[in-house]
Amino acid sequence: MVMKIVEKDHGQSCTQIPGHLLADLDPNGTVRLVFFATVGDGDETPLTVKSLDAAEIVFLACGLPPERLIRMRAELERSKTSSVETSIYDSVAAKFRRAGP
Repeated sequence: MVMKIVEKDHGQSCTQIPGHLLADLDPNGTVRLVFFATVGDGDETPLTVKSLDAAEIVFLACGLPPERLIRMRAELERSKTSSVETSIYDSVAAKFRRAGP
């Protein structure tokens, strides 16, 4: 897959990075999310949010359309894990990478 350059508001260009977004629902209600870029250095780190409602905000930030967001939430509630292939902005993908030294 190839990274795609898109133009956002005010003429700013952002790169979209293809990959997989994985989510796990823990018994205490927290949701652990990880984005694995299709091409990358393997420097992913999980992002943990306190609830499914908070996870929905992350799903939206990752560019999931509302109908896919609803299906992902239902799958998390049912099977406690879910994944989706998507492309996210590089600024969002940075939240899923370890900070450099």
